[in-house]
Amino acid sequence: MHNATFEINVPANPLAGHINLEDIEMGMDADTGVKARTSRDSMTLMVIVHATDAGDAANWLQKAGLI
Repeated sequence: MHNATFEINVPANPLAGHINLEDIEMGMDADTGVKARTSRDSMTLMVIVHATDAGDAANWLQKAGLI
């Protein structure tokens, strides 16, 4: 199984540095049924989903203002 990874630049998107990672995982699952794994360091917020869910994940992240 292949995964899709969204790497969001934290300095360029202040929301990415403040949003709770569990809110992304739970919100995406509740709204779209997509299971995401998230992590963050000082520069990058990473959201990993199954490749087949990439479109739904991208739409959700865009609506959330993250991408």
